Amino acid sequence: MEFRHLAAVLVAMLIVPASASAHHGYDDFYKDRRVTVEGVLEDIVYANPHVTMKIRTDAGDLYTALWEGVGGVQRRGGTPTTFKAGDRVKVVGCPPRDSASREIALLRQVTRMSDGWTWRTE
Repeated sequence: MEFRHLAAVLVAMLIVPASASAHHGYDDFYKDRRVTVEGVLEDIVYANPHVTMKIRTDAGDLYTALWEGVGGVQRRGGTPTTFKAGDRVKVVGCPPRDSASREIALLRQVTRMSDGWTWRTE
């Protein structure tokens, strides 16, 4: 019984770091390119590992923007109340390698269009 418990703990220790590092790999995105998406914020989830925004463009496309973790957003002035559903926003980030994907990662700039409030890394 004790051996099984130890084996389970060891397996968990191997799996968790591997999945965490896989999550933070951005090989699916062009890190040397930028794309800009503007539209209406449909949803924002202010939680780690990334603050996630769902943005509907005027053309009707729905994009998922993977912002930084909560700590990174806060260090540059973002809070859970900075944005709300219905806000018009513009995000600048790295486009996906898969042209069919509607994800943007490694955001460099997030702007609330109503007053120009901007969060940026560059």
